[in-house]
Amino acid sequence: MTNPGILGLITKTTITALLDERLRKGIGWTIAVILSPFILIIVIICALLSGMTNHNNNALDLSFNGGSISDNIPEEYRGHIEDMRSSFTILDSKIIDKNNQMEDDDSLDSIRVKAIFYSLYFGEKHPSSINQAKYVDCFVTYEQRIRTVTDEEGNKYEETYTVAIPITNLSKIYKNIETTMENSVNYEDMANANEIYYRIQYGTPAPNEGDNFIEWEDWIQGLTPEELEYLYNDLPEGEKGSKIVQFAISRLGDPYSQEKRGQGRYTDCSYLTLWSYRQIGINIPATAAEQARFCVNKKITVSKKDLIPGDLVFWSHKPNGRFMNITHVGIYAGDGKVIDASYSKGKVVYRNLFDSNKQVLYGRPHILK
Repeated sequence: MTNPGILGLITKTTITALLDERLRKGIGWTIAVILSPFILIIVIICALLSGMTNHNNNALDLSFNGGSISDNIPEEYRGHIEDMRSSFTILDSKIIDKNNQMEDDDSLDSIRVKAIFYSLYFGEKHPSSINQAKYVDCFVTYEQRIRTVTDEEGNKYEETYTVAIPITNLSKIYKNIETTMENSVNYEDMANANEIYYRIQYGTPAPNEGDNFIEWEDWIQGLTPEELEYLYNDLPEGEKGSKIVQFAISRLGDPYSQEKRGQGRYTDCSYLTLWSYRQIGINIPATAAEQARFCVNKKITVSKKDLIPGDLVFWSHKPNGRFMNITHVGIYAGDGKVIDASYSKGKVVYRNLFDSNKQVLYGRPHILK
């Protein structure tokens, strides 16, 4: 899909040219007339893109929070919203049934259950007809327990009973959905569900970078060893890596914040790497995922066994819909250590190279001139 920002820039530039008297005379009215239909098309596309975003946001809010459906919402969306509302009513009932099978004040996260359902089934034909008891069952596991029971005559005996236990690990939940519902779940579905959950639960966008995604504790990036091997390059060591480490170390203890990164001493993981590299005159992209893409495109990726100080280490802690689902980046400092702006620690730290099963890529931008 064409970038709306680019379309807006083209539209603004072209309209300005048509309205400027000197430019108009320079290019001639003939060209202006030729361009005009394209301008109208671009404006219409921009309006449609904006309208589509609004409809999506309205559909999400109306599905979860209720309220009257505006006449401005297309009929197709109205039908999807009404069916999703019906689905949520059934889901609420099934969730209550499942909660009644739990102990120790356990209960399902109803917003999580519905966010994933919305991501998978909104826009499908009649999602309310799906076996929702079967779907909710994907969010629990079962355990046999023993309790002492007293009968009407005062005799005590032990009986075995079944307790439902909520699954908190999202990877297991999605595996259950794929198996039980026979519904393939891709990374985009997972990323959308996560975004929906955060917007409904907290009123904020989902975090895309950081190292504190415990709900994805067994998440492993899905590249095969052969695909990873293809990404590895035999590269020279370069002379700038140690300087990058020194600059990164100068930021130890600086506070972590995605929202305030670059303001004062605030930083997040990708801003720390960007800033450290910038100090030696090398510019890399602004996010962890795009820094990884940059390394792949420039063929400056290396294997873990070849890591040297100054190299970048990339993690995938959860599906986020970005390049290789990368969520975190740090600077290798040598001796099995890394310097990174840690979400979980709330600051820039020097620590052991952690989460080996989540490390998905290693890059060496410091060999660039």
